[in-house]
Amino acid sequence: MKKIIILFFSCLFIFLHFANLVQYLINFPNWGDDFTFLAYFIDLPTLEFTEFWNRSTEFHGFIHRMVGARLITAIYHLFSDEFNFKTLTICVNVLIVSILYPIYQLVQKAKINLWHFIPISGLLFAWNGNLDNYALIGVLVHATSLSFLIWVSYWISQTKTRNWGIGLSLIYPFISTEGLAFIPVVLALLFYQKDRKAWIYSIAGLLVISLYFINYDAPKSASANSGIEKLLFLVQGSIVFIGGAIKHQVFLSMIAGTFLIGNVGYTLLRYHQSKDPALLFAGLVFIQIIAMGTMITLGRGNVESGDLNALFAERFSFYGTVFICITYFVWIQPQHFQIPFSRLYLMAPAFGWIVLSAYAAYPKLQNLRNRLQADASNAYYFKLHTLYPFARQEMNLLTQKGVYQFPNELFSLKPIGNQIQITPTPEFEPEFREFAVDGSGTILVFQNQKPRLFLPINSLSHRIKIKKDVRFNERTSKFLLIPSN
Repeated sequence: MKKIIILFFSCLFIFLHFANLVQYLINFPNWGDDFTFLAYFIDLPTLEFTEFWNRSTEFHGFIHRMVGARLITAIYHLFSDEFNFKTLTICVNVLIVSILYPIYQLVQKAKINLWHFIPISGLLFAWNGNLDNYALIGVLVHATSLSFLIWVSYWISQTKTRNWGIGLSLIYPFISTEGLAFIPVVLALLFYQKDRKAWIYSIAGLLVISLYFINYDAPKSASANSGIEKLLFLVQGSIVFIGGAIKHQVFLSMIAGTFLIGNVGYTLLRYHQSKDPALLFAGLVFIQIIAMGTMITLGRGNVESGDLNALFAERFSFYGTVFICITYFVWIQPQHFQIPFSRLYLMAPAFGWIVLSAYAAYPKLQNLRNRLQADASNAYYFKLHTLYPFARQEMNLLTQKGVYQFPNELFSLKPIGNQIQITPTPEFEPEFREFAVDGSGTILVFQNQKPRLFLPINSLSHRIKIKKDVRFNERTSKFLLIPSN
């Protein structure tokens, strides 16, 4: 009976996650990068083997290969001739459920009270920490990467599957770019364990990394900062990235990140003393996510200005979610540290975090739904997008007969709603104009008595954003408010 209750409540968090996906997603790209997979899907039937290999392994955004994401898209094509962003996003989210199996196995082997599995499931599917998984590229790349990381780390930590895990770690870079950092992590572990295969693995790792960078065209960049300044910036960025799982504010994330990384250091120390496989598993996951923070800081941080706010983007939220989940997993380990009370009391703050996460995510999910409807409506009626680049190429992809169909959730062009005013505000991003507005929902903009575009309102900031290259005159336009459903 106990296991049935645990299974029921654990599955409840999974059910709520997928219910949110069904409710808030529509069949339209969340990010501009999502078009990459639609273009790949359309071309698949015409590709010969060589072309298929080249398209599946080509770079995206300078350094990303995304082979795993493209192959999942190819598998999806085997079952459907029509591309549906919502359907594919929901299907790939199923991979996240698989993360729970190795964690459950480790909890059982350590003879930990199974009641802890309920908060583990809740932390993994915490609403605010899963916003990245509502975007197709987010779940295809980031969630797939973390699922692969969890499984490979589990296999490496177990004696029977250790060699399989070590071997499979070599293909990690082709699942996601951060796999490049995992090869040195595994190599360091082999040398630490005085494994004779360390030299073989090092040679194989160099070959894999060399293969990865074939035909790589590095972007030209110049920086006047010294090597020490860059190193300190990377260290700071790594700490902020981890602390950002708690709070999206640089100073507070530095404090939280320092605490969490300190816990990582203690976890590695306890593994050194106890050789507990569960602590090895957690240590591998921790170090890899920290390395991911370093890579993001290197690629997206601004060392000249010291700006680290890019690390708080929702597209990286699931890394923090997994880090928090594995932190809880470590704290319930009997080999980690002694506490003067039952570890079951740790469930209380975990459930508190789960509730706070849902509370924080609810308005964001409503904003997401509202934005996706506005984006799809702008593309369908006006052949434009107000937030990311949208040219003839993207429109041609959306109008492929028999491949993609616009969703039914489009807004109507009928002028139903109350007229409102918008007020220009200071610009926080150089490529966008921003306006303050009272109310929530979507604005239908009229110019010369004709509907011109839809602008979704962010209900948290009470603002609207629009790219500067979208022709728009707020002085001569009329604005009608379409309330949220």
